[in-house]
Amino acid sequence: MNRPQAAGTSRTGMSRGGMGASMDQVSSWNRDIRFVSGLILLTFATTHFLNHAVGIFGLEAMEKVQDWRYGFWHSRLGTAVLYGALIVHPVFALLRVVQRRTFKMPLREMLQIALGLTIPLLLVDHIIGTRVMGIYFGADEGYRSVLRRLWPGAALTQSLLLLLVWTHGILGIHFMLRARDSYRHWRDPFLLMAILIPLLAIIGFSVGAREAKQMALPAELVSDAQAAMFVRDVMWGKGAFYGLVASFLLFIGIREIRVRTTRQITVRFVGHGTRRLAPGPTVLEMFRRFGIPHAALCGGRARCATCRVLVMDGNDKLPRPGPNEAKLLRRISAPEGVRLACQIRPREDLQVQILLASRLNAGATRAFELNDAAGKRGLTVVVADLRAFSALSERQLPRELIGLLNRFFDEMGQAITAHEGRIDAFYGDGFMAVFGLEGPPARGAQAAITAAGDIVRAVDALNREYGAALPLPLRIGIGIHTGDAITGAVENDNLGRREITVGQTVMVASQLESATRRVLADIVVSEDTIRASGRSYAGTTTLKIAIKGREKPLTAYGFASAPEIARRKREDVAMPAPVVAGGEVTTPAEVVQEQGEANEKG
Repeated sequence: MNRPQAAGTSRTGMSRGGMGASMDQVSSWNRDIRFVSGLILLTFATTHFLNHAVGIFGLEAMEKVQDWRYGFWHSRLGTAVLYGALIVHPVFALLRVVQRRTFKMPLREMLQIALGLTIPLLLVDHIIGTRVMGIYFGADEGYRSVLRRLWPGAALTQSLLLLLVWTHGILGIHFMLRARDSYRHWRDPFLLMAILIPLLAIIGFSVGAREAKQMALPAELVSDAQAAMFVRDVMWGKGAFYGLVASFLLFIGIREIRVRTTRQITVRFVGHGTRRLAPGPTVLEMFRRFGIPHAALCGGRARCATCRVLVMDGNDKLPRPGPNEAKLLRRISAPEGVRLACQIRPREDLQVQILLASRLNAGATRAFELNDAAGKRGLTVVVADLRAFSALSERQLPRELIGLLNRFFDEMGQAITAHEGRIDAFYGDGFMAVFGLEGPPARGAQAAITAAGDIVRAVDALNREYGAALPLPLRIGIGIHTGDAITGAVENDNLGRREITVGQTVMVASQLESATRRVLADIVVSEDTIRASGRSYAGTTTLKIAIKGREKPLTAYGFASAPEIARRKREDVAMPAPVVAGGEVTTPAEVVQEQGEANEKG
């Protein structure tokens, strides 16, 4: 087996994979051109539909907004940009479809392609009936005249066209942005806009059309030449588009016949067997064709890295990564041999291992994609643990111990959920909870500190209730830290679906909980959490906690009891600074205690 190498470092690979490299380069700038042209068309559609929505306030308002909108889109520059995008976008979208070597794909991708192929059926009539006829015959393109022509006979088809165009564009934007962490913060406003704009546009269109129909305007006269030109241009427009589609389909058919009659390559998928097939498909398309569980959040557009694979053998025969792939691999600090499955088209034998697999439904052949709600965000993590639980368990009967733990976790769960937190894990005599999943980080930090106070009070209540039956009182240590954490869902056939939170923030909170034993505090809250909460608390002790993996100690605050918000300004009693010794924090109280123990021994 060859040692994995940096992609594209071999000259042999470049010579053997020249066609593959050129295809990857075409795919790279094809994506950028489709995105820019699609964004231009969506911008035009948005301004057009907002103009429709103004019809709610009357036809005159629609005409005034149209004059402003025409200022750009009817200028030479606006016309060139708009119609250039209108030609470029479908052509390059068809090129994208032609590059596919399998048409097994998620339903959302099939929907977007189907919408793109359906839109010209209605759009050609609309363009020729308004802009083209206006240019050649001076037909009135104002709302008064156009709405009278469309209402009520063509009202349904025009509304359907509006929905098709808008859905196609919004799906494209959504699939492009869904892999970005920042998208989740404004996904709800985006969804609200995506629903309101077409809804208001249809309402405005209906109101304005009814008003135009009731106006006492002379009937429009359509000559035989105009009617004949309209029919001819519509046939030419639709014929050109669907003729282009037919030529692409013919190309795909010829290509499939050719590749099936030429040589085949062997691709070994570690853990999923070996397949022989004709060269040409991307590795991601191979996963889909053979029903191999895989992840592909962006749908094979090199916008995420979820489809990455480790090339175990044959990496030296692959072309170099394209600009988009190389940029993404640098972003995730990918080691050598790691490539994006959606961007490599092997021409020689290959062996790959999936790095982020996603399971299949029972009996299904399509792969589930990773949870798109997963992402990194600012959260507050609370880690809590009962102290001296081992000593307590040795002195209690099993049934009594389990009953006490059930009561303990019931009280803890109520304290967490009452402050909009979520318990992510129970382990033995402790648990981890997360705050800030909904709302701003400040509210999450405040809720975590308040919940910690409720937990301490709940433990005190349990001591009063079980005091006579416990050989020693219950004590709890709580660590709280705020920072970026990765949250999402993991799924397993045996364990089911579970929400989890991972990252350095969890590790720091856990170490702060461990430090509660050393600093004689029930709760240790990091300075980051106090700062995020925007509040000041009374009765705190400033600490310096050594954190594994960090050179500098972390500033934190210890609470000997439930935290209370400082009600008024007061001068705190000066306290000696904590002492860091042997990688651990030693507070003045511990120093006094150790000295007392030494005196007793002496």
